[in-house]
Amino acid sequence: MDLPKVADVVIIGAGISGLSVALPIAKAGLSVAVLDKGAPWSDASGANAGTLSIQVKRAEVLSLIHESIERWKRMPEDYGVEVGFGQPGGIRVATTESECLQLEESVGIQKGNGMDVQMLDREEVQRLSPWLGPAVKAGSICPHDGYSNPLLVGNSMVTVARQLGVVIASDNCVTVIERDKASKIGRFSIKTAKGDTIYASHVVNAAGAWAGEVATLLGAKLPMEVDVNMLTVTEPSPPLFDRVVTHAGGILSLKQLPNGTCLIGGGWQGRGCVNAGTKDIDYERFLHNMRIAVDVIPKLSNLRITRTWAGFEAVAPDALPVMGQLGQDEHVWTLACARGGYSLAPALGARLAQMILGSTDRDAFPQFSPQRFGK
Repeated sequence: MDLPKVADVVIIGAGISGLSVALPIAKAGLSVAVLDKGAPWSDASGANAGTLSIQVKRAEVLSLIHESIERWKRMPEDYGVEVGFGQPGGIRVATTESECLQLEESVGIQKGNGMDVQMLDREEVQRLSPWLGPAVKAGSICPHDGYSNPLLVGNSMVTVARQLGVVIASDNCVTVIERDKASKIGRFSIKTAKGDTIYASHVVNAAGAWAGEVATLLGAKLPMEVDVNMLTVTEPSPPLFDRVVTHAGGILSLKQLPNGTCLIGGGWQGRGCVNAGTKDIDYERFLHNMRIAVDVIPKLSNLRITRTWAGFEAVAPDALPVMGQLGQDEHVWTLACARGGYSLAPALGARLAQMILGSTDRDAFPQFSPQRFGK
């Protein structure tokens, strides 16, 4: 798609973060262009398991996760975006004694922050979820845990964004970003590898695994680490389990979608390199992921796997969201690098959009500000 010569806001990155910023800004009437070096939704967002779990979140983001889940739930109403939302509640399991202690501590922290979560011993968790295997020694339950279907969300968000007038330009790697003081049509000129130039009043860095590289183009620093997460989908099956399942050790996420397919994730690392753009399955780790899944829900062993793939996920050194003004320029922004960023993105994107639109103070969330890494 041809780029316009000017846009109020240029967003770099067409994943869940970039699109979650684009939708409210476009709905407010500003012109928005989203540039991506590849295809929309092709990295972290497309390789996400879609789990929207309160129980796996750190205390620092608990105030946002409820809001974000509500925003996921309202996406069809607010924007016409179909997300395959479900909220069956979630079970977080422990399979060793040390995990039981870890889970009990986590439940205490979450209850102290007002979360509706309850610790379950072996008998209670087996009674509530008889499909769990004997390896499960304890669990916790939260009625608000849910999921979206990342295989559905991407196309829907892109379609709706375009209907709102957002220009989404794929395979358009940004190579130069300059402050253009002489220009009367935009504060910044953004050039791409295709030779295009677009002028903008605001620039948003939502480039995921490439957010550090884009920050450098903007004269700022953004420290981060990059994971290569793997995701597996099974063939459709009659109902096997009726809740989202996560693991106290952070090594498993499971949900069964309405079409009967099961999505299996859990942060197991594939092999790859951001600079080379390679992302591959690590089969030893993949097998570990499948073994744990079958230990937790034995009936999964009867299903055939239809697809497994990997994608990049950028994470800040403290694993917290990075949202707000990037560097010294008050018209340069970022949203990137959160552990669990997929589930938090609708709330974070809406908050950043409010900052850009001037309806929320830019210092409203200092704990997430990029300035915490130094200027």
